[in-house]
Amino acid sequence: MGESKDGAPSPKKDKKDSKKSENLRKDLPITAHEQTIEEVAAEFNTSTTRGLTAAQVLESRAKHGENRLTPPKVKPWWMLYIEQYTNFFSLLLIAGGILCFIAYGIDQSDPSNLYLGVVLIVVVFISSTFAYFQEAKSQAIMNGFKEMVPKECKVIRDGAANIVNPVELVPGDLVEFQEGDQVPADIRIIDSYNLKVDNASLTGESEACERSAVLVAPAHGGHGGHGGHGGHGGGGDVEEGGKGRAKTPAIEATNLIFYTTMVANGHGKGIVVGTGDNTVMGQIAGLTGETSGDADPPIVREVNRFITIISAIAITIGVVFLGVGIGIGVMTVVQALVFAISVIVAVVPEGLLVTLTVALALTAKRMHNKNVLVKNLQSVETLGCTTVIASDKTGTLTQNRMTVQHCWYDDQLHDVPAARNAPELQQLMSDPAKKGMHGWSLFDPQNASFRMLQRIATLCNNSDFIVQDKFDPEAPLLDLEKEALKSDFNLLNLATTGDASESGLIKAVQLLEDVKKYRARYPKLFEIKFNSTNKYQIGIHDQTVDGDNRPLLVMKGAPERVWAASSKILINGVEVPKTPEWEAKFNTAYEGLGALGERVLGFAYRHLDGLPHNHPWTDQPAANFPVSELVFCGLFSLIDPPRIGVPEAVDTCKKASIKVFMVTGDHPITAKAIAQQIGILDEEVLQRGKGRVVTGDDIRVLMDINDEQKRQAAWDDILLKNEQIVFARVTPAHKLLIVENNQRLKRVVAVTGDGVNDAPALKKGDIGISMGIAGKAVSKEAADMILMDDNFASIVNGVEEGRLIFDNLKKSITYTLTSKVPELSPFLLWVIAGMPLATTTILILAIDLGTDMIPAISFAYETREADIMCRPPRNAHTDHLVNLKLLFFTYLHIGVMQAAAGWFGYMVAMNDYGYAPWILPGLGHKWDDHPLLCRIGSDGQPKECGFGCAGANYNGIRNSVIAAAGLNSTSAAAMASATSGFCDDGCQGFNAYNGAADPFSEFAPAGAGFRGFAAGVAGVCARTCSWYLGLSGADKARYLAAAADPNSAERLVLTPTDVTQFDYFCSTGFNANVSATFGFAGRGEGDSRNEAVAGAGYWWGAAVQAQPNMKYQNNVLSQGQSAYFVAVVMNKIIAALISKTRKLSLFHQGVMNNKFMLFGFVFEACLVVLIVYVPPLNVVFSTGPLAGLHWLCGIPWFLLCFLYDESRKAAMRRSPGGWVERLTYW
Repeated sequence: MGESKDGAPSPKKDKKDSKKSENLRKDLPITAHEQTIEEVAAEFNTSTTRGLTAAQVLESRAKHGENRLTPPKVKPWWMLYIEQYTNFFSLLLIAGGILCFIAYGIDQSDPSNLYLGVVLIVVVFISSTFAYFQEAKSQAIMNGFKEMVPKECKVIRDGAANIVNPVELVPGDLVEFQEGDQVPADIRIIDSYNLKVDNASLTGESEACERSAVLVAPAHGGHGGHGGHGGHGGGGDVEEGGKGRAKTPAIEATNLIFYTTMVANGHGKGIVVGTGDNTVMGQIAGLTGETSGDADPPIVREVNRFITIISAIAITIGVVFLGVGIGIGVMTVVQALVFAISVIVAVVPEGLLVTLTVALALTAKRMHNKNVLVKNLQSVETLGCTTVIASDKTGTLTQNRMTVQHCWYDDQLHDVPAARNAPELQQLMSDPAKKGMHGWSLFDPQNASFRMLQRIATLCNNSDFIVQDKFDPEAPLLDLEKEALKSDFNLLNLATTGDASESGLIKAVQLLEDVKKYRARYPKLFEIKFNSTNKYQIGIHDQTVDGDNRPLLVMKGAPERVWAASSKILINGVEVPKTPEWEAKFNTAYEGLGALGERVLGFAYRHLDGLPHNHPWTDQPAANFPVSELVFCGLFSLIDPPRIGVPEAVDTCKKASIKVFMVTGDHPITAKAIAQQIGILDEEVLQRGKGRVVTGDDIRVLMDINDEQKRQAAWDDILLKNEQIVFARVTPAHKLLIVENNQRLKRVVAVTGDGVNDAPALKKGDIGISMGIAGKAVSKEAADMILMDDNFASIVNGVEEGRLIFDNLKKSITYTLTSKVPELSPFLLWVIAGMPLATTTILILAIDLGTDMIPAISFAYETREADIMCRPPRNAHTDHLVNLKLLFFTYLHIGVMQAAAGWFGYMVAMNDYGYAPWILPGLGHKWDDHPLLCRIGSDGQPKECGFGCAGANYNGIRNSVIAAAGLNSTSAAAMASATSGFCDDGCQGFNAYNGAADPFSEFAPAGAGFRGFAAGVAGVCARTCSWYLGLSGADKARYLAAAADPNSAERLVLTPTDVTQFDYFCSTGFNANVSATFGFAGRGEGDSRNEAVAGAGYWWGAAVQAQPNMKYQNNVLSQGQSAYFVAVVMNKIIAALISKTRKLSLFHQGVMNNKFMLFGFVFEACLVVLIVYVPPLNVVFSTGPLAGLHWLCGIPWFLLCFLYDESRKAAMRRSPGGWVERLTYW
């Protein structure tokens, strides 16, 4: 239905999917928070007391389905696995392997085709299997969402309470919830008491948020408060910049709670308004399932591009020379296909994928030591070319714990240092002149006003330290007083009970005096807990320990509420009346701290005169004690502070030209304050108008633009015109839009996050980075990397490693490609010039998958260049892993010199065994098939060489003679034994058999040599009685006359001795049946393009020989191939050394700093020795034991490569930007 006939998605389906994708990126159409409770109940046809009826539940479930997330369509594992074999590189190698098996099946005399086919298939299997395991993670992400589903919930139906599985909930159900419950659906609150919900997984806010049946429009301007008890006060419906707010987004509504969030405090009741996919969490799951990152990480795109280029070169060369080989007749079709495979194998670096995988794995191991766990190896390099880091705030840039930063008393603002232990606090407080970040002095712990602040913060606080070891209940309780005296103790990391603000307060005062002992001195008589109506907390304590019998009332809460309840203010320990002047000073301090994005709490007290300790304290229906005319003591302000090292990491990112965007669901003012502290927003940039805080409402305005081009232009106006950006109060869909629009601008985006809300953006980003400690399972599954310490600074380490791995991969590929010319040139010269093959495909694989592997991998251990974090990120779209200059350098510079070294070693070895370089051209096509015949010059050197006749059919001739002569079995056996292998590879070169000459042989009598092809193939290779008797008298006369002319090409065709023998054997006096079998009827020549000349003889052992010796001839070629192999591998060592740097001298970089590379050199030397000298390996690789001097042939070229490259680099350093650098700097 959704597809066209050819299987492609239909336009109708494309349009539908596009609309769905667009809708997922917008806020859900939830309006229940804007309606009254009665309107919501009417819309869902439910009762606020009795809930739905059983019939209504069935009807609603039929309409809306079950309350569960729809799992995405997942391909079966076997299909995913098969798809890994369908990329171009794998198909190329598979095709090559199959052709090798076919060639071996046709001609099983050459096992190298079998070996080659097996190796190619194994390489594909390993790389494809690895790729499969890298991709199979989508199902795991959705399983993470399944684990978040609540296990049970309390629902009221037909007026009765029931415990049901949340899957059974339907819109309109009446649900009750309390502290510790997981919210089972999206719910509109209709009743609550002290309700707080932990929305961290949705918004990233570090504090639980107050929720009630009343919709309170969140403040985004001034110093507006947010959540928790107290806050930085204020409120209002004005967005930053004075823009009017249209309406409250559902995600920010104070009368809605959302599926899978946690009830942190209180209890309540509400109506289900969204289930399953139609919840905010369902939207996130839908986004995550629908979202896919760019098809491949940048490094994979680079490798694929490189493979495409190299494969195109290989196939082009292979096909061209396949056609040439068949066209000139030097190969059969099967031989031509095998040759084409050899060319492809020579050009394509088969070990590249293995090298890449191992190098990335080694880098991942190093990153793990720096607290970065790499899930997707290819993502390692992505960090190196990252241009934008979209970082979550809470827990990544900040410590994810509320910490007291400042206090205000005696009309002075002071810094409160966050000390981890008593020695650290003592050190921080030792300099009374020390100033904080804002230039404020440190607080004075002896000041009377501060001591009262300390008292209230300690007593009006329900938070406690958890001193029990959760892993060992039997362990003794932690002695905080004793532990705090240790310099390695970290109080700030100690777990506490209570909310985040109260936890921050007791951590600030614990080091001044033990909280537990302090509270024991002032027993609590009564308490009014914080609630969203009063916005304050009250405690009444016994202070008789100080000699004062009056109960002490202490209050903590929203500063404006505490100030309103006060009639006096404590100044320098003296209570003075509250005046308009003091109110102005209070507002200045309050607004100043609020502007820093800090949560501000006010503190006050009152001595309750006339009330005994045993007074029947109560606050129902109203307090029976005074809660006004208090003495205002001061303010404490808290914030989730930046992590240690984050400002330095952000500064490093700036130097590296990486933009760091804060993307958070937290309050804009808080986000801006933190961003300014850590350097994401600089004051100078803000003054220039190049920095901006973008809110979720701003993004909603963009998404309301229907014209796509105008919408993109509006995004570009934000992203391109601003150097520094903070995104605040954003939803998961907004985060995804931020990532997508940055990617649309060709930026490489790294996304960090820890909550479920971050999963879509983590998956969409070029690289997703989750938190290891605070991160939820879903975010970890969606991410490519996990920060084990949740620290942004670890990302910067990853960026450095990513840049280093790209540099080192480039060096590794440079090293690998230098051997392509020496691997390819033997095959090209074999076709073009007929040179005997200087190497084989199996020896090429010995280099690519053997000697090259460890040195290529060793580049992963190269140290970074000094400027690696001071240069801009590489442009993933233009700065490629392999460019034209690199190909020129590896192929035409170093590659040519390596090939020259190999050919030099090959020629020296062949010459030393008698085959001089000048005789080799043209002989390669039939070198393995026929013995070589050469004419010897006056200087004793071979001058003209070629091939004689094709092999004789010895078995056929023998059987014909036996049949014609009528020999019995005994005589036949004797004959077979005496003539075994007669003329198989060629007849006796001197043509002297027991003093007689053989007129049927291709060699003239008396050692005169090969007869030559002057009389045609039959006159030399198919000499029979029929041929002789068929000669005319004139032909005989001409040949006999030529026999007397030493310069005639026909001088050996028919000599007088031949005539005598022919006349004897072919006359009527001889048995005609037997004579008819003499000679080699139908025998052809060995190579029509390289015919042996008249007078040539078998040439091997540097001398003319009487008998052919194909074994010697082939063994010498193996020696030459061994020398070629050794010389190339030797020069691969210098190729590795010169690839260590692109401009610096090798003497500057050093050789000993990479021990693994040195091990690689030893490894390849050992491997070469084994291949050359171990007999079984000689058979596999067609090598032979090499003479000692032949090992030295590569040394001159080794030195030449080194001197050339050092001179080239010196020229680049002398003339930066000069022609040498422009042409050769890769």
